[in-house]
Amino acid sequence: MTGVIGSKPQPAYISPMKTTFFAKSWIFLLTQLFLCLFGLRLAESAEAKEPKLWPDKIKVGGEFRTRVELRTNEDLNSAVPDNDVFVLLRTRVYLDLNPTSYVRLFAMFQDSETLGQNAASIFKVPDRRKLYQAFLYLKNDAPLVTSLKMGRQEMIYGDERLIGAFNWSNLGRSFDGAVVRLENAHFWLDLFGTRIHPAGKENQFAGAYGHWKGFPQGELEAYALYLHGSKSGLNGGSLSIVTIGSRLKGKFKKNYDYGFEGAYQTGTSGGSTVSAFATHLRFGYTFPLGFKPRLGIEYNFASGDENPGTGKVTTFNNLFPTNHDKYGYMDLFSWKNLHDIRFSFDTQPLEWFKTKLDYHAFFLPDPANGAFLASGVQWRPGAPGAGHFAGQEIDLLFTFKPWKYFDALVGYSVFFPGTFFSDTGPSDTSHFFYTQFAFRY
Repeated sequence: MTGVIGSKPQPAYISPMKTTFFAKSWIFLLTQLFLCLFGLRLAESAEAKEPKLWPDKIKVGGEFRTRVELRTNEDLNSAVPDNDVFVLLRTRVYLDLNPTSYVRLFAMFQDSETLGQNAASIFKVPDRRKLYQAFLYLKNDAPLVTSLKMGRQEMIYGDERLIGAFNWSNLGRSFDGAVVRLENAHFWLDLFGTRIHPAGKENQFAGAYGHWKGFPQGELEAYALYLHGSKSGLNGGSLSIVTIGSRLKGKFKKNYDYGFEGAYQTGTSGGSTVSAFATHLRFGYTFPLGFKPRLGIEYNFASGDENPGTGKVTTFNNLFPTNHDKYGYMDLFSWKNLHDIRFSFDTQPLEWFKTKLDYHAFFLPDPANGAFLASGVQWRPGAPGAGHFAGQEIDLLFTFKPWKYFDALVGYSVFFPGTFFSDTGPSDTSHFFYTQFAFRY
């Protein structure tokens, strides 16, 4: 607004409510850090000087984690005042009973709280209190070891590209069901059947996941997974898909590392045939220096659909992954309608301190299919004729673990939208800053 000649320019308006909450957030964060460090010292002192409170067969523990997040232009539209600063709190308490080496009973309660988050945020996290895990574990010691894990439990396989606990989330992820493991000196094979309720829709998720122990300096795994949901398919119809894939990860000549994963999906979704696939390729080199610098390059691809909603479904279903550390820390993309080229530079100057710098270039195989968040939810609808280039992201992360009870991280990320976003709507730069402290006992 043009002012009166001779008048002093007025400062930009900043909401007192938002400013007050921002200040309170940092006061709260520093208070929690102090309490975490104080508790950590007490725990270390107790462990060093006092007898154990619980017998070896009974373990009681938990976690308190707090994270402050600051996001600007999360919808890429600076004309809309949607800058958001909020606090995420997560408390976990568990009881672990091991009456014999063949029997284990485990239960974990989780309380997740969010303070001050914008109700319209695309990353909205609900408050939730729940029995997060509760399972019975049984095993024998025959030549072919057999174990049964039955109840509510986390499932983590491979790099968590398809099955993971999504620990970054304030809610995490657990499954209701049973896992049978067959294991000997050469391999293990998991057979599982579970239920899970993404977006409030019940899904049955079952499969077989195998791991060969004898692969030289690495891991070789294969899997076959089945997902069914009566309302999870195209246009709210039934979904029944099978995912078949393999994963390879290892090192050679001491300093080189590599990774590969490929998966193909077939089945039906809302009455339409499904045919989709995804691949991951990674290569890195760690220099023989004291601060362990590593350079890495990575490529991720997941098929999209040039005619979404009609005909054959070719959009890859990312299933139940942990995507946060894979396709940009801002969680703007998933293994779904994606080309992602990533360059990484990691260091470890101290045993308890690590740094990470990532660059991502994102492209959409089928712009008509739109862009999908790390959660798998579409956040920008596509348009025929829109550009393939989705944008660039730079991530900087510092992680600290000075004691076994405590860890912390500080991160900053920035996203520069590409032609896909400018062709389909707002395309302003978005920023993400966060700090997290966790105390585990």
